[in-house]
Amino acid sequence: MPDSATKEQTMIEKIQAGKKLESPDEMTDEYRQHLLTLMIAQADSELAGAYGYVPWIEGAPTVAEKLAMANIVKDECRHAKAIYDLLEKLGANVNKLVFEDKMKNRLKVFYEPIRTWADLVMFNFLMDRAAGHQLHDAAECSWGPWSRTMIEIEKEELMHVKHGETWVRKLALDPKQKADVQKALDFWFPKVNKIFGKGETDTNKRFRHFKLKQRDNQEVRVSWYQEIKPLLESYELKVPDITVVE
Repeated sequence: MPDSATKEQTMIEKIQAGKKLESPDEMTDEYRQHLLTLMIAQADSELAGAYGYVPWIEGAPTVAEKLAMANIVKDECRHAKAIYDLLEKLGANVNKLVFEDKMKNRLKVFYEPIRTWADLVMFNFLMDRAAGHQLHDAAECSWGPWSRTMIEIEKEELMHVKHGETWVRKLALDPKQKADVQKALDFWFPKVNKIFGKGETDTNKRFRHFKLKQRDNQEVRVSWYQEIKPLLESYELKVPDITVVE
């Protein structure tokens, strides 16, 4: 049985060669812990996102939108289940994560109230795009099972992004709705901006070392901002300045 130094060298050489790890036996303890941290955060975010959309099955303004909300909830629950299944294979106690540890893993943005349809679609616009950037990094990660699962999830998340974009544009171009949409943007923007985390942390450097992430948090934040800013401005909305999280 190889010693820990040999195991780490073999693992890193494989990762640097662009190959995927496929067995937990190939991981070092540090790699496994970083992988679990990222996957647990993603699984909980998928589940929490579903919970946030549930009331809007009833609150949606049209029958077609009730169905759209129900489908998004179904997608998010299925995404969460897919990641929890992977976590279970790595030895995680999924029931404990879902029912006992959620306060430890959940992003603060998911505790914010979604009071109006304008709030809902702006959250959808900003948050699903932010998640999409992070999912893309995970889809290219060095853990094969997670990478392949994320590629499939990413395809469905693109439809969620399109839903938010369609509705924000529609409401923003309606003179009667524009003020509400701007208010929603001003409320949600700083909160979604924070979800990317701090830039250039030691932990993030280790994520990139193991190719569990491909970019620094601030790089992902800037990419998200550069994508949403021209879209929102084309709807004649005032876009807040991006900020660096301290």
